[in-house]
Amino acid sequence: MPVSPDFLDYILDLLAPLGPVEAPRLFGGRGLTLHGRNFGLITRDDTLYLKADAVSQPQFEAAGCIRFAPWADKPHRSLGYYTPPEGAMDDPDELLRWARLAVDAALRAPAKAPKKAKAPMAAKKKNLADMLLE
Repeated sequence: MPVSPDFLDYILDLLAPLGPVEAPRLFGGRGLTLHGRNFGLITRDDTLYLKADAVSQPQFEAAGCIRFAPWADKPHRSLGYYTPPEGAMDDPDELLRWARLAVDAALRAPAKAPKKAKAPMAAKKKNLADMLLE
């Protein structure tokens, strides 16, 4: 089952003070991005997870937040995303505080290099042929 539209709208409304948050599809759920940086995700069961890093992870863990572990057979292979603390979903200011920690973690993460364009197959063959003739 995909993320429910009502839950997605609710989360986007709560996060609106951050700026233009986008929610592209992501493996049956939704990613949460701000200015091209991924800071959260929503799973198919309508659970919000926020990005954590070495700086913010202790705060998430101290608050009893649950770490995102998508592989039931590999619990040690969890990702650096946590639920907000209990009660934060009912307090917009509190949720924004945790979301800002996630945005900060996303900004500290190294930006991904743009993907290189693949050379057309004909060009690859030509280059190989040229090399053989040399």
